[in-house]
Amino acid sequence: MKVQDILPKMSKMYLNRILDSFMKDVKLNDEEEMRDVISRNIEEFQNKERVKRNLDFSEEKRDVFLINEMILMALMDTEGYLLTEAEVIQQVEQLEKQIVEESMDEEYVKNVIDPDHYRIYSNVLKAAWKKDESLNAHEINMLTVLREELGLTKRDHYLIESQIGRFPQKGNKPHSLKQIENSLKHLQLRGLILRFKEDDIYYIIPKDIARTIRYELGGELRQSTYEMLLQDLSKNQLKEILTQMDLPGSGTKPALIDRILRHHILPSSALNSLPNGDLKEILKSLEGINISGTKSERISNIIDYYEDLSTQEVSDPTDERALYFDYIEDLASRNYNPLRVNKVIDKDNEIEKYFEQATHYAVEKKLGLKPVAMKGSKHSDGKLSFGSNESVLWDNKSMEESYTFPNDHFDQFLGYIRANDNRVTLFLIITSDISPEAVSQAQRLKALSETDSDVALIRAEDFKYVCDNWKEYSSKKIPEFSLQVFNYTGELNRQTLTDRMKWAVE
Repeated sequence: MKVQDILPKMSKMYLNRILDSFMKDVKLNDEEEMRDVISRNIEEFQNKERVKRNLDFSEEKRDVFLINEMILMALMDTEGYLLTEAEVIQQVEQLEKQIVEESMDEEYVKNVIDPDHYRIYSNVLKAAWKKDESLNAHEINMLTVLREELGLTKRDHYLIESQIGRFPQKGNKPHSLKQIENSLKHLQLRGLILRFKEDDIYYIIPKDIARTIRYELGGELRQSTYEMLLQDLSKNQLKEILTQMDLPGSGTKPALIDRILRHHILPSSALNSLPNGDLKEILKSLEGINISGTKSERISNIIDYYEDLSTQEVSDPTDERALYFDYIEDLASRNYNPLRVNKVIDKDNEIEKYFEQATHYAVEKKLGLKPVAMKGSKHSDGKLSFGSNESVLWDNKSMEESYTFPNDHFDQFLGYIRANDNRVTLFLIITSDISPEAVSQAQRLKALSETDSDVALIRAEDFKYVCDNWKEYSSKKIPEFSLQVFNYTGELNRQTLTDRMKWAVE
């Protein structure tokens, strides 16, 4: 979920935390005003440099630093980067326990960490801890540089730290519930995770900043998608990865995969063990992915491909169009990678057709409305009755850039309005993003329609939001959607739609 999807689910205290994370001097008391300010300044929240700055925990107390990373690692390993509060706590506790147990297995540590590198790093780490009961920012920075030089991971660091009795805390004492709760609050105040409540309390890394966090933390891939990547490699390639890591390369393919996972070999390290030619061949098998570039760029392309893989089921298995609705935002913005990876499209030219089918599904199944059949091919993508003698028309426009509402579309839509068999009260354009020029063109089309037709522009993500949430605004046992929600000229943003659903939905 993106921030825009999460904001309506957040209460005042937690909205304040996200607001403070990137707009320190803004003090508001009204929830709706907070949501509006955050929405209008979303680019600042998404800013990569802001996220990177807030991921630097080196000046924090060691326990806060450590638990912060554990929480983010737990969230990054789940699809949608979403966990209940109980699941976050459980996974942090399990992760700490697992690392302590692995550190006690000398044979395991010997296989995971090169002995010479282990000797060097453990001696430096012991010396750093001898000074006092904490590591300062300077020591953390030196250890980070040394770890990078030796090719050690953050998990390797924790294993060695556990062996000297300093992980998770002194004497290998696990962190308490209160300490984990403090870190959950700290991460919210840094604008890295959001908290909301539905049937349960949830914590989430918003999609807007997930990729930046993923690369900065070195998490790279969820376990489920990493397994998919390894399954797609040949047995010889798996053997090569293990051999390069000085691990046994014998056994069945499932045994080799299990060995790679058990030793926590990062996807980038695994792929870096393969020749450049193998990486090129892997990329060739992944339709639509750039195969050129340096070895590191090829590795990143492969990792990004698999990170986009979804393991979630289609929201409505009874209707094949539900898959298109699940990916309506990507169809609208022509976001080819997740569409290809998740088998939504086979060819690029299917995007427009599936975008239209996604909208028809939403209108019929999500809004409970019945589209009007239209003859011929020169008509809008959809039509609905509005009252007894008026119509609503809609058209889908998928764009990689912001929709500018060019003049040929203006003439096309004006023709649809004038050719309709009764008055068009609303012409709705569903697209990816909306430019200021498009809003101006919408107002012009209303003026020149000769029927005073409203012309509304809506982003696919906001259209999906309405489809998924409108029933919450009804007090009826059997709610009814009202097209008045969309009956507007100009840009239908999230705040405007929320305001209109409050009075329009029955």
